[in-house]
Amino acid sequence: MAILGKIRSQGLILILVIALALFAFIIQGLLTSNGAAKASSLGSVGSTELDREAFARRVEATMQQRGAGTSTVQAVNSVWDAEVRDAVLNMQINEAGIEVSDEAVKNQVKSMYANAPIFLDENGQFSEIKMNTFVADLKNNQPERYQLWLQDVENAADQSKQTQFFNLLKSGIIGTQASGEMEYRLANDNRSFTFVNIPYTSIADSEVEISKSEISSYIAKNESKFKSEAQRDIQYVVFEDKASEADKAAMKSDMTKLLNSYEEFSENTNRTETYQGLNTVEDVETFVNSQSDLPYDGSYLLTSKLPATAKAIAALEEGSTYGPYEDGEYMKISRLEDKKTIMDSVQTKHILVAYAGATRSASTRSKEDAKKVADSIFATIGQSNSKFNAKWDYFNENTEVAKGEDIGWVVYSGNARNFAPGFTKFLFENDKGSVGISESSFGYHIINIQDTKAPTEAVKIATIAKKVEASKATGKQLFTDAQKFQQGAAEKDFTEVAKEFTLDVKPVKNLKAMDENLPGLQRNRSVVQWAFKEGTDIGDTERFETPEGYVIVQLTRKAEAGLMSAEEASATVTPILRNKKKAKMIMDQITATEVNDIASAQGLNARAATAVNRKSPTIPGVGEEPKVVGTAFGLAEGETSKPIAGEKGVFVVKVTAIENAPDLGSYKADANEVANRTANQATSKLVEALKKSIEITDNRSTFY
Repeated sequence: MAILGKIRSQGLILILVIALALFAFIIQGLLTSNGAAKASSLGSVGSTELDREAFARRVEATMQQRGAGTSTVQAVNSVWDAEVRDAVLNMQINEAGIEVSDEAVKNQVKSMYANAPIFLDENGQFSEIKMNTFVADLKNNQPERYQLWLQDVENAADQSKQTQFFNLLKSGIIGTQASGEMEYRLANDNRSFTFVNIPYTSIADSEVEISKSEISSYIAKNESKFKSEAQRDIQYVVFEDKASEADKAAMKSDMTKLLNSYEEFSENTNRTETYQGLNTVEDVETFVNSQSDLPYDGSYLLTSKLPATAKAIAALEEGSTYGPYEDGEYMKISRLEDKKTIMDSVQTKHILVAYAGATRSASTRSKEDAKKVADSIFATIGQSNSKFNAKWDYFNENTEVAKGEDIGWVVYSGNARNFAPGFTKFLFENDKGSVGISESSFGYHIINIQDTKAPTEAVKIATIAKKVEASKATGKQLFTDAQKFQQGAAEKDFTEVAKEFTLDVKPVKNLKAMDENLPGLQRNRSVVQWAFKEGTDIGDTERFETPEGYVIVQLTRKAEAGLMSAEEASATVTPILRNKKKAKMIMDQITATEVNDIASAQGLNARAATAVNRKSPTIPGVGEEPKVVGTAFGLAEGETSKPIAGEKGVFVVKVTAIENAPDLGSYKADANEVANRTANQATSKLVEALKKSIEITDNRSTFY
């Protein structure tokens, strides 16, 4: 009771405490909500937030469009660049009040999908009806893909606005009479001069010292050139996941058993079974496919293309076996099935009869109808070359029923791999002048072999291949060794531990947050993410499992975004400052005033440059020297310059001839050239300028 009374007496304080608690709860909720919003934001461009889920959908769509060769990071970077570009442009477009009609957006969408096979009619033309049917199906049955379609429509609207924006921008760019005359003069006014070039290489780099403070001072005066993204340096070793010599010996022993028939007790049948070997089995293809990691290949291989470890196969008798032998990633045994001479090069024409569903086909007929058409055409040709040529000429011009195509030379050891197997099988199994039908994924081919050349020996071999891989025991030992290395590197010098394990340390410098490729390794995003992860400090090590094996990585340097340090910029700045000092040293040595005298004093020869202009300020035998050429244009004929610090050395020039192009009544053509060039550059330059003028927050590396 006393406690309750005390609470009542302090009522006002209690109310304030409760109010503060409620306020704190509300504020916490707001902060949490804002934190969640921030967590879902991939970044921002000015006031435009880039939503992570929408971004992820575009990344997925980009990867689907580009195929298996595109990595996630490549797709992310591509979409990011597009999003940033769109964001900075849309700010300008919205401010300018630019709008586009529904019809313009519709036309933009049609142009985007003009060549999509799914929207083409039987004549290969874009069908708006097919597109509308496709969209309706997405809306009713595939809501997720429909959302992607709506995104495409939105992108089309943005693209239309951007096109209009850039057209307006370009329409305001004109070339004046003055700019046209300047363009004309830069290209057509010439100067000829004699010169001496005392190269910077005449002074050894060791004679010129560049201090850290000088580099820092140069950076401070040129900050815009030395802004750097966050970077990390790492070093790593690889415990390669590869078979040991003992593993290979065991593989050879196992594969040797497959060469000859053998008996072995079977637990499945509880009796001793007799197994066929490669040298006695009758159904070779089935046997190979049941035992090999690679499928049976019944094609002929040129003996010249046999791998070095299998060259001896060409000398075997048919039916003989060879191996085991190692070929790249595989251990193999082979049986020579056949030898023959084939023509390495075949010249051919064909008449293609396609059908609905065949590769690159717009035909609507069935496969059965196509076969009937092909048989009918072939029946009228037979083995007559003249009749084939007559039919080919007809179908080369009239392609409704079939299409005559001149394929040219198909080379067995070269471009044959680019053609369908059914097509090439006929070419290399028949003689010059042969006519016949062959089926491939493209349809039915009526083929005529026009000519052949380059006869060469080929073999047909049946090969059982087993991938050479580390055994479980080897893999277990590899893991143990990797663990020991990581433990040792945590306590001792990384390089010294690597020496103990006889491993090469591979340094990687200047990694950026969105990098994924490491020299000597395949794409490995996880290593880069670890290096940039908060809490990873210099000297830390981590173990990663990769396709190459276990990789032990150590972080050796951290540099956050901002101005480069003197050490980071040294490779760029040192040569600049060194040449600047060398220029002064060379100039201090020059006492003469005539080109020939200066050249003689330096042990050099004076040289001549003829008809040099400012648009292409190149001095023969030296290279581009805009400052030197510009100086020459400021001199009178016969006048000698003071020493000039050029790109490649110190120059002194004497003008020997001034050749100014004649005045023109109009410089309109040159003015138009200036305007067109400026307009063409305006798009990219404007976007880059806009990017620099706005704050961009990039959180990509947090999510990818």
